Amino acid sequence: MDLVEAIEQRISCRAFDMRPVEEEKLAALKAEVERINEVGGLNFQLYGPREDGSALDMSPGMFAGNPPCYVALVGKTGAEAEEKLGYYGEQLVLVATQLGLGTCWVASTYDTDTVRADVGEGEKLWCVLPVGYAPAKMPLKQRTLRAGLRRRDKKMDAIWHGAIPFAQVPEWVQAGVIAAQKGPSAVNSQPYVFSQESADAPVRAEAVPARTTLENVDLGIAKCHFQVAAEACGKPGHWEWDSGGAYVLD
Repeated sequence: MDLVEAIEQRISCRAFDMRPVEEEKLAALKAEVERINEVGGLNFQLYGPREDGSALDMSPGMFAGNPPCYVALVGKTGAEAEEKLGYYGEQLVLVATQLGLGTCWVASTYDTDTVRADVGEGEKLWCVLPVGYAPAKMPLKQRTLRAGLRRRDKKMDAIWHGAIPFAQVPEWVQAGVIAAQKGPSAVNSQPYVFSQESADAPVRAEAVPARTTLENVDLGIAKCHFQVAAEACGKPGHWEWDSGGAYVLD
């Protein structure tokens, strides 16, 4: 699948069976982690299974089963660093989805005593991405939890604050904002807005304060999804970092 299809297919997977991840898929994940660390100045780390076949103990109240591997999302502190962590972390999520693997952004619902992470000076373990295979049939508790979270999705008029009505903006902008809306965020708070001052002005993305304190990470995730969709529509570009940054066409 391509990246647009990966956005459509991705779900926050909270149930894992004990199937190990194949070596070639682990190698692909490792290569993506290494690429991200080089271009993004991050310190992501991929960890495989322990002796029992699982890699990390997840909260049983939020997850069914433990994953066979996970990525520790380690990076520096500060708004720009947090945004990069979300932007590049979601790139990794989409690659995992392309590989047929399930994953989920997790900030706190795991056993910290079982996590492995090399955190350097000035860095922080922000989140983990459990990675593995979802069971053939998702448990009822997980389906119910997912449905409850998705009901919190914001309506488009809460995400688009442009001077031009959303229905009248170019199709590539619509595609980008809709793709961002489909992305994960902490408790589905979606703490960001997109705007455009005029038809000739660039699209901008701004973080909105949230109780989760992860609004800059969520902004990075939203920017990642927007860019994937925009490029698929023939509008390649890059984002300026920080809240209020513009999508600059190449």
